[in-house]
Amino acid sequence: MRILLPPSETKARGGRGRPLGQRVATGALAEARADVLRALHALTSGDPVTAARALLLPPGIAGDALAANAAVTDSPTTPALRRYTGVVYDGLNFAELAPEVQRAAARSVLIFSGLFGVVRGNEPVPLYRVPAKADLPGLGTASTFWRRVLHAIIPPALGRGLVIDMRSSDYAQMWRPDTATARRVLTVRVLSPTPGGAHAVLSYPSKLAKGRLAAALVTRAASGQPVETGGDVAAAWQACGGLRSRTAGSTHLDLYTA
Repeated sequence: MRILLPPSETKARGGRGRPLGQRVATGALAEARADVLRALHALTSGDPVTAARALLLPPGIAGDALAANAAVTDSPTTPALRRYTGVVYDGLNFAELAPEVQRAAARSVLIFSGLFGVVRGNEPVPLYRVPAKADLPGLGTASTFWRRVLHAIIPPALGRGLVIDMRSSDYAQMWRPDTATARRVLTVRVLSPTPGGAHAVLSYPSKLAKGRLAAALVTRAASGQPVETGGDVAAAWQACGGLRSRTAGSTHLDLYTA
């Protein structure tokens, strides 16, 4: 099983891990990440207004975000599942999971990132803010740059089992499965009631529910229960308080909140 998640704009500060600049970068992603880091350095070394605009930074947080980006290779790191603190990660609540479930999450979760392309759940990550739609000098839009890189990187990282895709649309654009891989990718959508009585994707409840589902899935896997089909995912959904589910073909699953 693999779970694909978006990152979060909000992140925990600090960390105890060695900075990126003190690590030897290896692996298939190393060269592409170095290109993005160089582009980010060029941005943060220039006009801050231009940099904030290219990185889509709101005025209220632009100063702190640019400072974090400027120090990205020198600041301490912490595992990705501890760094990200947005609504999805509130729902996942990694710090409160049992140790064996944390280990399952570290193995199973892949988080897409405008700066790093994709990171494992336990991969050391510094404080940064680079969204998928960032405009990087010499590289273009981050999501478009990473799409060219990740088409060859992601399939080997998925193993052989079910892939549960809970990415937001911006990060879904960074990697789209080929025909062979798509047969085992289950795209999950969370629908919540609207004031008019219908159901729709509402940002906050959808993100929170996806985090809770991710926690339920890794808990299920850690206990030895199967996560091999949409039915297994639906069972995990009910176990974490979800209302009901509806399959849309073999590769899409709609989940409903109360």
